[in-house]
Amino acid sequence: MGKIIAAFAGVGKSYVGEKYDKVLDLESTYYKWLEDGVAHLTEEERKGNKNRVLNPKWPYNYIEEIIKQKDNYDIVLIQLSHPRLKNEQIFEFFDNNGIDYYVARPNLSGWQYIENRLKNRGNKEEFIAEVRANFEIFIDEFSKPKYKQIIIKDNEFLEDELIENGMLVEKDLIK
Repeated sequence: MGKIIAAFAGVGKSYVGEKYDKVLDLESTYYKWLEDGVAHLTEEERKGNKNRVLNPKWPYNYIEEIIKQKDNYDIVLIQLSHPRLKNEQIFEFFDNNGIDYYVARPNLSGWQYIENRLKNRGNKEEFIAEVRANFEIFIDEFSKPKYKQIIIKDNEFLEDELIENGMLVEKDLIK
């Protein structure tokens, strides 16, 4: 049974998901939003797009997929769960059902690294502004002792911390 790791935007979820066989980056975009009007956009261009239509099955369709996939992978990477993201039901479900999860977050001093990564991967300014507006609030929330934390040092990535914590090993690289 795999580990669930909810990770902050820009820490390297997609990179780890593409690089390691036994890791799934379960992108929430396809569960949260209907394809109407944005199907032609890339995954990164869709983030923060105001023309998206909320999927009426959200977030329970995403929770169902997380639970299903944690039996198929060593690590399932997901988005953070918080009222500001209108998905607080995800962590509530985990907490109410005894499902362990980790939160991977940067340090408060890491904003410049996150911002540069979001720009470099092609996120729209609206999405970057949303992440910026929530950055300190999320760091404050996810620094609380109730969360199992993976703290990503400044100028490092999720992969670095997962290797350091023994959650990733080189033998699991995609060949």
